Amino acid sequence: MMRLTRSFLANLATLILCFILAVVIWVNAMQVEDPDLKRALQIPATFIGLPEDATRISPTDDNPSVLISFEGPTSVVSELSPDAFSAIIDLSEVPLGSEVSVPIEVQTTNTQVTLDDPIPNTITVRLEKLVTREIDVELEIRGEVARGHTMGEPLIDPPVISVTGTESEVDRLDFAQVTVFLNDDTQTRIESPQPLFYNRQGRVASVSGLQLSTDQVQVTIPINESADFANKVITADVVGQVAPGYRVLGVTIEPSSVLVTGRPTQLALPFRVQTEPIDITGLTETFQSQVSLVLPEGISLDSVSEITVTVQIEPFSSTKIYNQPIELLGVDDDLEVTVDPDTVRVVLFGPSPVLDTLTEQEVRVSLDLFGLEPGEYSLEPDVDVPDRGLELRSIQPSVIDVIITEPVTPTEDFSDIESLNLDVQQPPETGREGRTAVPTPSLLPTRFAWLPKLRPF
Repeated sequence: MMRLTRSFLANLATLILCFILAVVIWVNAMQVEDPDLKRALQIPATFIGLPEDATRISPTDDNPSVLISFEGPTSVVSELSPDAFSAIIDLSEVPLGSEVSVPIEVQTTNTQVTLDDPIPNTITVRLEKLVTREIDVELEIRGEVARGHTMGEPLIDPPVISVTGTESEVDRLDFAQVTVFLNDDTQTRIESPQPLFYNRQGRVASVSGLQLSTDQVQVTIPINESADFANKVITADVVGQVAPGYRVLGVTIEPSSVLVTGRPTQLALPFRVQTEPIDITGLTETFQSQVSLVLPEGISLDSVSEITVTVQIEPFSSTKIYNQPIELLGVDDDLEVTVDPDTVRVVLFGPSPVLDTLTEQEVRVSLDLFGLEPGEYSLEPDVDVPDRGLELRSIQPSVIDVIITEPVTPTEDFSDIESLNLDVQQPPETGREGRTAVPTPSLLPTRFAWLPKLRPF
């Protein structure tokens, strides 16, 4: 039995040794075929575990870079990308208000590689507690309302601004201020200015990096008329008629209203503030004058000012038609010109008084023929009218047909009398009264129609 046991143990030891030798041989073979390779990559780190009531002051970079190195079989290492690794910075146990070093933990999804410590392997972090505080909004008013008006209690919406940030940044703020500028305002003023924040030393403070509940504040400043003052619109008392053919385009008053004073009961009643009568009889152009005002009894102006009235006057406009002959300009004496048609229809628009006095001789229609050779042309006529505010509405026809020819020169060769187709041997025909009928030029060929009348041989 002992011999059998010893034999089994010897065989087991031999078997284990053979297995170890096989593994060593396999590892050596793999090292030859797929040797280990070491590489380095730069990857971004990610912060996790930030408490809800805290904010990170440093580092300011949300994803600081770290350098990692890893080793493994060449076939595995060569295929790995930065996405196979992650660098984690856990902030869940970091105390608030002080700088501490936090380790950077690198992880990978591949188990065939080994990782070295990253560079850097720690990072300095500072966390601060987040607080929210309501800051009062104060209003600064510069300028004044108009005379005769009073300013009511301003309304600020919202009256406070909630500011969220680090405790040190929020605690240094004292108040917020908005400014509204008045310039003799007569009506309620509504504005939305941007507030400025001030620290406890009275200086303007930056709120960059802080979270604000609003960055604008609406300010309403009520403005009302005083009981013994009233602002009244001025109306112009225009009398008379302008010259025939003219009209009043409009009346402007500068200033358009005035501030009057009187008893509140009287000011509460409706009344008009008019100018003194402005006579425009026979006027033909815009008229401007300084006038006085007519006020009801017991009502007076708060301050004396110049009142200027402008009455805009313009003529009525109409149209007028002229049938004008065409004047030929630049015609060569050696050429003959034929135009079709020889008159045109001109339509003018403008002030009626000007058209009523405009004569046909002042409306000229011409064709520019300077430098034209014999031939046929289609030309646009030129219309010339006095510069009195008139507008050319149309000209018909808009194009004139022009034929320029050379005059026909009479021939001097009359040797071929027979070509005239006159039978000179034919005895003259005697009329009823015994008079001899003479051939007339109408018997001549058309091409000789220009010859003088011939006497019989």
